[in-house]
Amino acid sequence: MPKAIVATGGTTGTPEFAGSTWVRLQYMLGLQKLGIESYWVDRLGPVTAKQGRHSLDYLMRRFGRLACEFGFHDRYCVVYNGGEAYFGMTEAELVGLAESADLLLSISGQPPPSGPLLALPRRAYIDVDPGFTQVWAHQIDLAFNLYNFFFTVGQNVGGPEFNIPTQGTDWTPVLPPVDLDWWPARIDEACERFSTVADWRGSQDAIFEDQYYGGKRSEFIRFLDVPLLGNQRIELALTIGQHDYEDIGLLGGHNWRLRDPYSYAGDPESYREFIQNSRAEFSVAKSGYVRSNSGWVSDRTACYLASGKPALVQSTGFEWKLPTGKGLLTFRTPEEAAAGIHDINDHYLEHCAAAREIAEAYFDSNKVLTSILERVGL
Repeated sequence: MPKAIVATGGTTGTPEFAGSTWVRLQYMLGLQKLGIESYWVDRLGPVTAKQGRHSLDYLMRRFGRLACEFGFHDRYCVVYNGGEAYFGMTEAELVGLAESADLLLSISGQPPPSGPLLALPRRAYIDVDPGFTQVWAHQIDLAFNLYNFFFTVGQNVGGPEFNIPTQGTDWTPVLPPVDLDWWPARIDEACERFSTVADWRGSQDAIFEDQYYGGKRSEFIRFLDVPLLGNQRIELALTIGQHDYEDIGLLGGHNWRLRDPYSYAGDPESYREFIQNSRAEFSVAKSGYVRSNSGWVSDRTACYLASGKPALVQSTGFEWKLPTGKGLLTFRTPEEAAAGIHDINDHYLEHCAAAREIAEAYFDSNKVLTSILERVGL
């Protein structure tokens, strides 16, 4: 059986960000379905043994439960403290795995400049932050020389529509994979909330040619009136700081309802329940995705669609790649967003059926990952 390593950078250290965890899980689960024995390898910075939310003991127990739940309890290795310590697989086991594995999929993280993973014959970089990644590549060394294949969820990256030069890197657009067995349709007219899971400010930002590429806050502010225009309360499982109390009040005054993201979407199961108990998704995109016209497609939106939930999302220029209008709708103005809400509510079951059909046709992990495997010659 061929072997693949799904490599991440720090995901294990933030287990409460379940959306990020699901991105990696979709690759793990999808590869396994295709007969590829998959392994999770993560790198963390310093981790202390002290008791606390992110103590070593807490991270080991929490990730161990996750690996058991999803069937890879003996196929993970977390390297921490600068490569000096390991949990899950041992250092010797990781070296042995690297010698026998066929493919490295690095999810927007770079391996160390030396190490066993660099021995793999096929090393692919999976870009999940299109626009930001290409700006950063102009400013710092992202170690692209360590890879021989490049994939991105930005459907326009490298094309004439994309606003950032790619410096000769040959990016292949792919869609976010979803394991449809783990994300079955849950169509229910009784569901009421339009919703999304989001980070108010986020950790990504960049400046390129005097243009600022930032997070979601500015886009939410642009579309602040949408719940009022659409006569639809929108729930956000939102990571937002207490110092943003003025923004919290602003959202509440415009018919947005904020939910604690750690309670409502703080582990893979609750994240899935939050989505599958929603009526539809409404979400803006990070301003960096919009400004760069990256054609970014959200892994979270893919999960809504798989669940039979219509998705109404801000355009990043991907409409040429995916069918829109039924099941998946895009907007560029508050008025278009409000019209989308009304249309979903007026033709709800039709939109639900179309959403699941789009997921099956475009986001099924069998199809997405097969295209990646064919590209790398595996």
